[in-house]
Amino acid sequence: MLSRRFLRIKSFQALYSYFQSEDKNIKKLESETFLSLERMHDLYLSFLILGQELTHLSELRMEEAKKKRLPTDEDLNPNRKFVENKLFTLLAENVSLKKQVNDKNLSWSKDQELMLKFSAFVREHKIFKDYMSTKEASFAEDKKFVVDLYKKIIPEFDLLLSEIEDKSIFWGLDEIDFVLSMVIKTIKRFNEESTISEEILPLYRDAEEDKKFVKELLAKVVSNDKENSKLIADKTKNWEVDRIAMVDILLMKLALTELLHFKSVPVKVTLNEYIELSKMYSTPKSKVFVNGILDKLVLELKEQGALKKMGRGLLED
Repeated sequence: MLSRRFLRIKSFQALYSYFQSEDKNIKKLESETFLSLERMHDLYLSFLILGQELTHLSELRMEEAKKKRLPTDEDLNPNRKFVENKLFTLLAENVSLKKQVNDKNLSWSKDQELMLKFSAFVREHKIFKDYMSTKEASFAEDKKFVVDLYKKIIPEFDLLLSEIEDKSIFWGLDEIDFVLSMVIKTIKRFNEESTISEEILPLYRDAEEDKKFVKELLAKVVSNDKENSKLIADKTKNWEVDRIAMVDILLMKLALTELLHFKSVPVKVTLNEYIELSKMYSTPKSKVFVNGILDKLVLELKEQGALKKMGRGLLED
């Protein structure tokens, strides 16, 4: 589920807090970083069971409508297309999803007021009304509606997004956007032949390697802070230190750490990744600044023979 870029992002965020804090406990830094990653997967699982909550509420509404003193034909014979959505049914019965949700005790049961408001929002949305304009359904149509729910309807319901943000310090809008994209990716993998044994995306693509990458990145950025600071200072002598954004400095320290201590990561990959992160998290001019300083550092380190990369072509930048 989590790409190396997102592992870098979470490591960067954790290190930013670490260097801002007076508490320099490396074990705490590591545990909080991995907790933030685990919480990302919790949010992913929670989003996947959101359809079950919505269909449950719809079922209750339909049962209540039948109990009216003078029920209409629509009350007695409601359109069950939404509650019988084949994709929602597959997710509700998925063995892996049910086990993980139960193990982590995840549910929307404590958010009934929010769910009622969200359910009402969904029912009034054009996408829902278009979907419910007929009673006939196909797997393709059901799947398209569920994709649209996560891609278009949820991002428009600000109350849900703000409530999710309030639930965890690890769930900002960037994290929500990323998790929604992973949910959509998961849904698109389902087809008419899918069974309840369909695999749900794991937290890591390669748990052993990804955890090792994060641990080493955090530890080596901290342990080599003085050396990295000196390398950057030597290349920014014409800049006043207080004018250089702390974010830029930290991103360059992360890049230097990968360049010098991660032998299997190509130079070009490291440069591209941290230049991209500077565009995401720093000032508009940071991309050019970070790129320029890193280019100078790579050139100097190559000349010194300090870049020890294993594998053909890994030194190319």
